[in-house]
Amino acid sequence: MLLLLSSVSLNVYSTDGKNSKILNKYRDIVQESAPDDWYTLASSAATCLKKDIVNKEVAEWIDRSLKIKKTAYNLEIKGDYYMKTKLPEKAGEFYLEAMRMGLEEDSNFDASGLQEKIATIVELST
Repeated sequence: MLLLLSSVSLNVYSTDGKNSKILNKYRDIVQESAPDDWYTLASSAATCLKKDIVNKEVAEWIDRSLKIKKTAYNLEIKGDYYMKTKLPEKAGEFYLEAMRMGLEEDSNFDASGLQEKIATIVELST
C-alpha cells in the first residue's frame, strides 16, 4: 500500500507549459554536469520543487546527489520533496538529519530554517 501511495504522490504536480520549460532547462543542466557534481543535482531539484515540479526525475536527482555526497543541503531538499509529496513524517526525519549534520560540521550552522520546517510538521500533526 505504501508503494502505491508513493507512486501516486510522485505525479502530484503537472509539468505542462511553463513548468515543462523549467524542467527541461534543469534537465539540460543536470545532463551537462560532471558525474560527481552533487551540488548541481541538489540545486536543480530544489529549484524544481520551489516551482512545484514534483516528479520521479526530480526525486532521482536528489537521490543521486545524496549518493555522491550526503550534506545538510541535500538532506534538507529530500525533506522538502517529502513535504511536497505529503509525507511530513518522512520529511521530518530528513530535516532532523540535516540539522544534526549541519551542526556537527559547523558550530555556527544556521538551523533556523530547518527548525521552522520541523515546527510546521509538528503543527500539522496536532
